[in-house]
Amino acid sequence: MSENQTVNKPKVSWQTKRIAAMNRIINRKGNHRAFCEHFADEHLRVCQSKCKTKKEYKLWTRTSGRV
Repeated sequence: MSENQTVNKPKVSWQTKRIAAMNRIINRKGNHRAFCEHFADEHLRVCQSKCKTKKEYKLWTRTSGRV
């Protein structure tokens, strides 16, 4: 492969990145039930969100998305 050719990586959505970040935090903190339950609620909101960007999602959660 020459220097000018780039490998096309699949585009990763903001939802996938956010869920991966939540999983990293849970793994580092250990198994605290309340901590995991908080992220379970957010995981559901992220999966069901129709927002196109993380910035749009954050604005939405500040106004109407928080439980």
